[in-house]
Amino acid sequence: MQSYNLKLTDGKLSFQPNKGFKTQIIFSAIVTGVAFILPLVWPLNYEVRMLLRCLGIVSAAYGVYDFLFKLNLTYIFDQHNRQVYQRVPGLYTRRILSFEDIYILTETVNCELHYVMSNQKNKFGRNYAISDYFPDTQKGRRKQELYETTILTTVSNFLSAALTPHI
Repeated sequence: MQSYNLKLTDGKLSFQPNKGFKTQIIFSAIVTGVAFILPLVWPLNYEVRMLLRCLGIVSAAYGVYDFLFKLNLTYIFDQHNRQVYQRVPGLYTRRILSFEDIYILTETVNCELHYVMSNQKNKFGRNYAISDYFPDTQKGRRKQELYETTILTTVSNFLSAALTPHI
């Protein structure tokens, strides 16, 4: 799937589960622009100008946070070390799970399903989102089916091949 940027190279599988944040970042940029440009072209009283500035600052902060920490978040499955790494390009790379501890399960937030990766010993503790949210609509079900057949099967096959002893 193009939106997840799935790559399989040299014993490493990587993908970016949050590419859907691109539209939210664009929306934040539009709201920020309107909040700062509107008072310049239309005479508004002081309270409304300050309210728009606050809205613009909050919207810009959300956009920058999503851009830095969510949009380019990458999960790297390293077959040689048998570890999963979480990487934010230019900021950090950290080891989060070993292949033996990975458990993939579905989670529902606000009636929208998404897949998470967690520790097998504590399935409902700390988890890492590995998919976008899939709303309960026809388009959402198609996206979920496409995700399950491409990304989830690739990850599952990669993990099972790494955990199978080679004789």
